[in-house]
Formats: sequence, structure tokens, C-alpha cells
Amino acid sequence: MFVTAHHLSHTYEGADQPALDDVSLAFASGWTGIVGPNGAGKSTLVHCICGTLAPDQGAVTPRVRGAVCRQSTATPPETLEEFACDYGSTAVKLRSLLEIEDEQLWSYAMLSHGERKRIQIACALAAEPQVLALDEPTNHLDAPTRALVAQALSSFKGVGLLVSHDRALLDKLVRSCVFVEAGRALAIPGTYTQARRELELRQDTVRTERRQARGELARIKAERDRRAAVAARSAARRSARHLDRHDRDGREKIKLAVYTGQDGKAGKLSSQMDKRIEAAEKRLEGLDAKKERRGSLELDTGPAARKVLARLPEGGMSLGSGRVLHHPELYLGNEDRIGLVGRNGAGKSTLLNALLRQVTLEEGVAYLPQEVLAAEVRALFGELQALSSAERGRVLSIVARLESPPARVIDGEELSPGEVRKLMIARSLLSSPHLIVMDEPTNHLDIRSIEALQDVLDDCACALVLVSHDEQFLDALVDERWVFEVEQEKGEVGLGDTHVRVVR
Repeated sequence: MFVTAHHLSHTYEGADQPALDDVSLAFASGWTGIVGPNGAGKSTLVHCICGTLAPDQGAVTPRVRGAVCRQSTATPPETLEEFACDYGSTAVKLRSLLEIEDEQLWSYAMLSHGERKRIQIACALAAEPQVLALDEPTNHLDAPTRALVAQALSSFKGVGLLVSHDRALLDKLVRSCVFVEAGRALAIPGTYTQARRELELRQDTVRTERRQARGELARIKAERDRRAAVAARSAARRSARHLDRHDRDGREKIKLAVYTGQDGKAGKLSSQMDKRIEAAEKRLEGLDAKKERRGSLELDTGPAARKVLARLPEGGMSLGSGRVLHHPELYLGNEDRIGLVGRNGAGKSTLLNALLRQVTLEEGVAYLPQEVLAAEVRALFGELQALSSAERGRVLSIVARLESPPARVIDGEELSPGEVRKLMIARSLLSSPHLIVMDEPTNHLDIRSIEALQDVLDDCACALVLVSHDEQFLDALVDERWVFEVEQEKGEVGLGDTHVRVVR
């Protein structure tokens, strides 16, 4: 099956720029990754393809039965009751694949975000739409659950549109990627890693051609100016105003030069240069290349004077319901870069809080929680307004480095969860920290923002503790992992004790 978008354009009411600008694409059966920064037009594109949004111009053929599985888990899926009552082979298989209990389907409001996400995906797949768009399907999911979701999605037979920051999931599922930015879209075959590499090669080629075209344009303009100067001198020589009125020989030479045309060649050649300049300028305009990534930020971070920031002696701590977290002796040094990994509910946050209570630094600790309440967002904006202009400028420069326009923050526009997260990251880095602690920092961030955050944290010379399910993110930044392994016997319901293992 193929679905084709023909010259799609769409502009939202009150917007200065189109969300989609003359986009033409073809989608085959299987999964296609939809990649791009926040606000690039990804959601608009998938809603147009699925038929849940009518574009201002263009069309999608053939007309298909499409569905969009949204990022938010706040409200239950429209087909939840239908799925809960369905005991056909497809529904039963999805329950098993995604480890969904029957009672969970009737208590959606009481579930965690991860449990809700699994139900969301199950309902979407059970409906068997011709086109299915998933918006960040692995948010809030631990590594084992992400593997379950990937397995379930691999069975989908229709046209799938995967909007995701999960590079591992994209590499596992997609056959091609569509890169969306500023309302334009470019399709490149391959996994995300392959397509991204090809995109960078293309952009490098275009940048080289732009440099060459600029050089050629400068040379043509210089030659045009030189020939114009020659033409001006020739015109001056053809003028008899400077001759004595009795200089008959001089006047005859000027008349002869005009008659033969030899003296006017410079002027003709000069006018021809204008056409060459026009052609060179058009070529330069046609070479569109993304700007080079901005250089590293000058962050005021460094190791604390004390070599050991925290120490937890070997022991255990309660996780509730009779469960215990067992851990060896743990140290956090002033230059350590540690990743905490394990399934949801394993006790990572419990141990992290105990560790932070051991940190006696009165200042220099930057902490980014996993989720932020609305009241905390309002307080953050109030704090931003109270900063000096220099401090506010530093915060906004980090926001820009994380691939979001600072103008949106300054204007007080309603920000997406990803943009709020970037503002929190920027504010935390302003405090000249000796220790940075981030709980699921990549949640809600698009891929380019995650890669930019990797670069920013890589430049930080202080201690770093990251709680994350994003293995590629951890691979790039940490030197040591604390792995949380949960006891769970076959057939056992719920989680058992957790044991922490240090991997260097």
C-alpha cells in the first residue's frame, strides 16, 4: 500500500509562517520516522496524512482510514471500552504482548503514565487503521517495556508514521525517515542513523557548493567592476571636451575610434557581466543549507574542591509493600559521571534521593526532576523575569543552543513540555554547578535537542548523575552505571526486591 501527499500546505489562524509549505511525499507500508525539532510541522503533517486535519492546499491519495495516537496520556483512548470488551485473537495477543491486565483497562485514571501508554498503543493497534501515527510512544517507558512496544509495533501491516526521539526505536523499526523543518520535508531511505548520516553528507555538499558559489560571485563582481572602470576611461577618451578647439588630429582619432567600435568593447563586455552576476546569484539562492551547529557554550562548571561528594555504606532501604532495595557501598566523586538504569519501580529515585541527602554542598547542585507541576512552571517564569539582563541572556543562549527559539520564552507564549524542559535545563546550568543531577532529561525532547543536550553536558567539567532509559544518551556521557535488577520469579505478580550492581 502507498499513500501519497501532493503539495500539502497549511497555515494556522494567526500564524506568521505556514506549518506546512508545499510538501509532497510518498509513504509505503511499514514504519517511516518523522523527525524534526519542536514546532517544525511534524504533528501537522501526520494529522493531514491521517485525515484528521484538512490542509489549506493539496491532497492525500488515496483517502484512507487513519488514526493518531497522541503523546499525552491524560485522557483515555476513545476505543478503550471497545478494546476492554474485545476478546478476539488480535486483542488478546496485544494484551499479552504489552503485558496489560484486564483490570487495568477499567481503572485507567489510577494507572502510571507508562501503563497508560501501553494501553494507548494497544487500542491504536487493535483498531487496525490503514495509516497509524504514533507521537512519542516510548515516553515514560523503561527499557524492558520499550522492547515490548517495539515488538508490538513491528507486527503492524499498514502505513506507520513514527514521531519519536527514541533513536534506538527508530533504528529498529523504520525503513525511511522524513526530516521536517520550518514547514518543509525531505524523505531519505534507511534507519534513522543511516538517514541522518546521509542528510549530513548532503548538507556538507551543499555548504561546499555555497562557498564555491559565493567565491565565484565575488570574482565575477570584481571583474565587472574592473571592466566598468575600463569602460569609464574609454568614455572619457571619446570625449573631445578636454581638447583644444584647434586640435584637428585629436578630434579625428576620437571619431575613428567611435566609428570602428574598438573603443566601445569594454562597455559592451561590462554589460555582459551583469547577466553572469544574475545567473550566479540565482545559483546561490538555490543552494539551501542548514546553518552549522553553534559552537560549545562557555559554561561555568567544574569539579568541587572535595574529592568525595557523597557516600552510601552497603545496606538496604525500604521500597514499600515489603520490598527492599539492596546496594553495595556507593561513592560519588567530584568528577564522576554516573548513569542509573533499571525498570520503572526498581527504586532509582529512592536511592537517588538518599544519595543527594549525603551531598553537603550548600550551593553548586543543579537538579532537574522528571516531571514539573504547573505551579513550578509559573515559578520558573517568575524567576526568569527577576534575573538580571546578563543572566537572562545566558539562560536564553542555552535555550537557543538546545534548538528552541528564545523569542517564544521572552514573549511568554504557551510552551510545549519539551520547551519547558529546555528552560529548566538552562536555568539549572546558570548556577555554576559542581554537580548536575537529571532524572529522565530526554523526556519530551526531540532528537536534535537531545543531541544538543549531549554536547552541552559533554562540555561540563563537573560531576554528573543521570537517570535515563536512553542507552545512546548514556553511552555518550557516563563512565559508570548503577544497574537496578529486580527479583521476579516466573508467574509472580508484581515486583520483588531490587539489587544494585555497579558496572564500569
